[in-house]
Amino acid sequence: METETSQTNEQLAPLDQRLTAVERNLAVLTVEVAVLTKTAATKEDLMHLHRVLGADIARIDATLAAMLQNGATKADLAALETRIMKWMIATLIGVGALNSTLVLIVVKLMQP
Repeated sequence: METETSQTNEQLAPLDQRLTAVERNLAVLTVEVAVLTKTAATKEDLMHLHRVLGADIARIDATLAAMLQNGATKADLAALETRIMKWMIATLIGVGALNSTLVLIVVKLMQP
C-alpha cells in the first residue's frame, strides 16, 4: 500500500508543479486583462476622438483653402517677372533718351 501511495505521490508531483505554473500564469493574465480593461477605449472615447479629429481636419482644410486663395502660383510669379522686366527696359530706354538729349543740348550750347 505504501508503494502505491508513493507511486501516486510521484505521479502527482509533476502535475502539482504544472498546476502551480498554470495558476501563476492565470494570475498574470488576470492582472493584464484588468489593465487592458481600464485602458481600453470606450465607444464614447472613440466618438470624442472622432469629433476632435473632424474639427482639426476642418481647420486644416480652411487654412489650406486660404493659402491657395492668397498664395502666388508659378504663373503669377512668371507674369510679375515679365512686368518687372518690361518696366526696367522701358526705364533704361527713357533714361538713355534723356541722357542723349542732355548731351545734345550741352554740345549745342558749347558750339560758337
